[in-house]
Amino acid sequence: MIINPFKPEYQKYLQIDLNKIPKKIIELSINRVMKFKKNPDYYVNLEEKEDIISFFLLCQSLALSPNSQKSFHALNILKQTIHKRLEINPDITDMKELMSIEPSDLRGEDTYRLKSLKNAPAEFMLNWYEVYDVIDPVSEYILKGKVHVSKYELAKIYVEVLGKKIYRYLNSISEAIIKADHPLHKKILNSIKFYSAPIKTTEKLSSNKFPPCVNASFNGVSAGTRNYAVTVLLTSFLSYARIFPSTKIFDRNFNVELQEKEIEVILKEIVPMIFEAGGRCDPPLFKDQPIEKENVFYHLGFGLTSSPNIKDFGRSKWYLPPNCSKIRENAPSLCHPDDFCRKKFYQIIDKEKASNLIKASEKRDKKSLGEKILEALEKCDTVEKMSSQLNISEKEIEKQLDILIRNKIVGYKGINNPLIYYIRRKRLP
Repeated sequence: MIINPFKPEYQKYLQIDLNKIPKKIIELSINRVMKFKKNPDYYVNLEEKEDIISFFLLCQSLALSPNSQKSFHALNILKQTIHKRLEINPDITDMKELMSIEPSDLRGEDTYRLKSLKNAPAEFMLNWYEVYDVIDPVSEYILKGKVHVSKYELAKIYVEVLGKKIYRYLNSISEAIIKADHPLHKKILNSIKFYSAPIKTTEKLSSNKFPPCVNASFNGVSAGTRNYAVTVLLTSFLSYARIFPSTKIFDRNFNVELQEKEIEVILKEIVPMIFEAGGRCDPPLFKDQPIEKENVFYHLGFGLTSSPNIKDFGRSKWYLPPNCSKIRENAPSLCHPDDFCRKKFYQIIDKEKASNLIKASEKRDKKSLGEKILEALEKCDTVEKMSSQLNISEKEIEKQLDILIRNKIVGYKGINNPLIYYIRRKRLP
């Protein structure tokens, strides 16, 4: 199972004529991107020779346009493939060829502090200078130039480091591939399709729908909280709320692929808002810490830079907004929940049982309150809405919902992320 396709020993498979590559390998180089999500196990367990040849054939094809969203999409799929392989076989031997990995030397209080912070023990330590551009320095435990990570974090970081190497490889061979102008490379690149998010770039932010923590960050905070409030929370929230306000972004298998016009909105509209919010801090964040601007662009997906352009997007991860528990943990002064923060949104979780109860009530021509609630849940997801539709007190509705929850027919979700808050508030009339 290949973890590092750049190992020298795999070069023996690459002494081949492009004009004589079997059709099966050509199709594999395309399908390992296009069909990965439908059958990931197949592409995780490829035969070694076919894996290497199709990988490098795909890379050569992507090198025709290494900075395109199509290439970033394919690169993301390749990273997912390696990550799944590491979940099956977390052997660090091959990882060590791309970055130094040592057993963590944390002792005493540091050990307990990190375990409390991450709910997992630190097993390994990495050199900060080797991984600084693929980790979030705000959330990592860094001591004396070493980043201490759990086994799970190690796999995630390795995949990002490998992704950087693949990206550099694409750019290093791009000129030669373009000059060679081989039809096979064009055929493969043209066969790679990707989902383009249906983004409404004309839809402006609704600041009156922001959650309390975002409002506090937007209006400026004090020195103790400003870095987290602006660089971590506000940067991620504003960019996703403006560009792609959808719960789909929390699906690990979903990827937003941005076009130039959306990236331009981030740079020309969102970034100035972030810098303005930093200026409202006490003392002003970016005047006090100019380097923090680079962290803003890093969290937005442009890599560590102070003057990004559209083509830089994808050089780092576009970070999701932190969830509520992370905000309470890292910046408790930002968390002042309002009534909407505490709302519960109900849904039927056992549709078969609910359907049988409703059908039984129809046969006897009499419905209990619980059965009326099950019907109402088709259109209503809050106690207030159900109360209004059924003309029954909220207290009675809550009692019946508790019974349905105990019987595992109904469940509920709360607001656990500021972006979820914003999305749900926007849906209200």
